Amino acid sequence: MVEKTLQKDTSDDENDDETIQETSENNVSIAENGASDEENDEVISASVSAEADQKLPFPRATITKLVRKNISPGKQIKGTVKDEMNLWVAQMVERIAKKMNSQPYTFVNYDMLKDALAPYDDVQGINKQREELVKRIDLIKKACEEVVNRIDAVSKAKAVQLKLDSEQLPFPKATITNKLRKHLSDGKTIKGPVKRGLNVWMGNLVECVSKKMNSYSYPYIDRSMFKESIEAYEAVGEIELEKERIIQQMESMKTICDLLVLEVERKFKI
Repeated sequence: MVEKTLQKDTSDDENDDETIQETSENNVSIAENGASDEENDEVISASVSAEADQKLPFPRATITKLVRKNISPGKQIKGTVKDEMNLWVAQMVERIAKKMNSQPYTFVNYDMLKDALAPYDDVQGINKQREELVKRIDLIKKACEEVVNRIDAVSKAKAVQLKLDSEQLPFPKATITNKLRKHLSDGKTIKGPVKRGLNVWMGNLVECVSKKMNSYSYPYIDRSMFKESIEAYEAVGEIELEKERIIQQMESMKTICDLLVLEVERKFKI
């Protein structure tokens, strides 16, 4: 009985030793695996960083260093900022290159570079440019208003004063009235002063043309003299149409100026 008990104790000790040994081996294996995982993480991290650098136009470290140089100590720079700055710098290089490439030459020199960079270097003065543009546009608008007012003033200043008190008219009343009504819309009433005024004015017109024809130093009046004498009056219709067109253009330009001011205020706002 004693021998059996001793054998059992010995067997239990062996089992305990084996269990301890297995546990120790497992711990060593776990430690080795842990170290291996850390190494793998470093490799993966380096691989991801290298892959990101390949997708970005500039090395991330270069952009980060340049940004951090002008950032207060202790401030954290988010990864998205670094990447966006990286891409933005590449876009700026592209814009400048395209600007220089637009020149019709087979080379790109320093003067072209300065011209391409000039608008960006003057960004700080953009508000001053906006104020100057708005001022110039306002001057154009005022000039348009002056043109319109000038045309109206000249037209009103030349309004004729007719003597309507005379009983003797150059043309028969009915003749002028019928001719006038022929070109007016149906149903419109023609006031008496209009009939008399047109009658007197037409008589004055014939008088002026006749005096013009009489000014030629010939013993006769022919068709060419008549055409030359009425030429100025024939041009009046076209001149009046041109005045109307100018006024319409000026009004349109005033509207365009208002729109331009709104666009300048919106796009030049920083």
